[in-house]
Amino acid sequence: MHVPFLSFARDPQPAPLLAAAVREEALLALADLGEALPLVAWRGRSGRRYVVSIFDAGEAPPIDHGAVLLAVARMPCGEAVLLGSIALTNRSQGDDAEGNPSGGVIDVSALETWCTIMRARGAGEWHIHLLATQRLAQEAMRADLTCLPRTTS
Repeated sequence: MHVPFLSFARDPQPAPLLAAAVREEALLALADLGEALPLVAWRGRSGRRYVVSIFDAGEAPPIDHGAVLLAVARMPCGEAVLLGSIALTNRSQGDDAEGNPSGGVIDVSALETWCTIMRARGAGEWHIHLLATQRLAQEAMRADLTCLPRTTS
C-alpha cells in the first residue's frame, strides 16, 4: 500500500486510517445556540482543530479577503463529507515572500469555476476558515484535512 511521505513521516498509520481521522466536530460551547451561530470545527490528521463558518452552497461564498474554503456534502445521516478545498489569498505585486498580502483582490472567476465544480460534485455547504491568512498556513491546513502532501515549501 502506498502511503504519502508526509503522512508516513508524521504518523505511520495506513492512509485509509489517516483519512478516517479527518472529521467534522460540533463546538460544545455553542450547543445552546443551535443554528443561530453556524460554526463547527474540522479535526485534521494532526489533531489540530479548524473552526469554520457554514454557508449555503447555493449562493456565492461571502469572501472578500483571504480564507480557506471547504466544499462539504451532507449525508442523510447528518455526516459531513469533505469534497474539496481551495486557499484564497489576496495576491498582488506587493506580496512578500511568505505570501502575506499587501492588498489586491481574489481571482473571482477562478473561485466561481471551483464553486461550480464542487456544486456538481454534490456540495451543499461552504465551510469557511478565516483564521489562516498566510499562504503557508492555508496550504498546511488543506494538507492536514485531505491527506495530501503540502504543495508549498
